[in-house]
Amino acid sequence: PFPLDLDYNKIDVIIPTDLQIDQNLNIMYRQMVSGAKKTQLFMGQPYRAGDQPDPGAGSVENVPHGTMHTWTGDPAQPNSEDMGNFYSAARDPIFFAHHGNIDRLWHVWRGLRPGNADFANADWLDTAFLFYDEEARPVRVRVR
Repeated sequence: PFPLDLDYNKIDVIIPTDLQIDQNLNIMYRQMVSGAKKTQLFMGQPYRAGDQPDPGAGSVENVPHGTMHTWTGDPAQPNSEDMGNFYSAARDPIFFAHHGNIDRLWHVWRGLRPGNADFANADWLDTAFLFYDEEARPVRVRVR
């Protein structure tokens, strides 16, 4: 029953709730407004075939997105499963609420200033990812 520390780094530091809320609001202002003045800063750099891995995450990818995964992961598990690890995160029921909120932040960001828009680049829009369905069959999901 307390707010998540958006500066969480695997060490729980308990501070007064009002101070934590103020700190979190400052962080979200940086991630959504002052540090994300163009699409690539908010959503991250395009990742195309032949590129080096991890061309650069957007402002919201690490904080609050990654912070929530780390904070919700179980440090008693070998790899911080469930939310703390990519391969197991979707097994945690909070995953879907969390990613719904990340989608909401994207929607809010687009309305903050006239130039905030989705990527229009076909390489990005035609990107596909492989996931597994409930029967462990691979399923290709496209961005577009």
